[in-house]
Amino acid sequence: MRRFPVVLAVLLLMAAVPAQADSGFEGGVRGMYWFPSLSANIKTTSGGVTGEFDAKKDLGVGDESFPSGEAFVRYGRFHLRVGYTPVSFDGSKRITDNVTFNGQTFLVSDNVITKLDLKMLDGEIQIDILRPDFEAVSFNLGLILKVKYIDGKAELRSTAKAESKNFQVPVPMVGIAAGAGFLKNMLRVDVRATGIAYSNNHLYDGDVFLSFIPIPYCSMQGGYRIIDLNVDTDDVVAKFKMNGPYVGAQLSF
Repeated sequence: MRRFPVVLAVLLLMAAVPAQADSGFEGGVRGMYWFPSLSANIKTTSGGVTGEFDAKKDLGVGDESFPSGEAFVRYGRFHLRVGYTPVSFDGSKRITDNVTFNGQTFLVSDNVITKLDLKMLDGEIQIDILRPDFEAVSFNLGLILKVKYIDGKAELRSTAKAESKNFQVPVPMVGIAAGAGFLKNMLRVDVRATGIAYSNNHLYDGDVFLSFIPIPYCSMQGGYRIIDLNVDTDDVVAKFKMNGPYVGAQLSF
């Protein structure tokens, strides 16, 4: 344990030392279309009544695809990114077991329409510890400090009743970023991973993608993203896991 402060001090010193490869400014926007598979479980307690359901198994919620966007600025070793990902899953099923949600019970044979929404706003700072740049190959390794704000809503409706539950939570996260560029960054591979776990809560967000620049200032991208969320707040325990491939494009200046 005594070595940790020393290692941390060395890493911070490396981040503070300027290098020729750190110079330069870059900004731009990035758009993606994501095709995730969903696993979701929601547990609510209201008026002393607790209920839990599996969104796919119990309510027939299916997979969907979504757009996502990001704006970014880099100056030297420092990156600033702001991203937004809205996801919405729907289902309709004549249920085969009673489902209790927010203190109300939907009975067997009810046709229940389900809507699950998550709006995720990301703000993050990345500080590159290493950023060497050679003739045809470049590399970076950095630390990420991030906050993900989640605005969630679950809604169940039948002909007899309708119930909904909202939850909002800001989640601070830490992580790492690594990337390698080839042929003066005409071809790149990047990895970002952030997360946090505490009490009965956790949030992990991972992204790996390949970029190709067919024309100046524009890159085509393909990648894979995973978000694993377990949040316990306001009498609701929401578990979401979304993972799948995406395609995208980036404009830089």
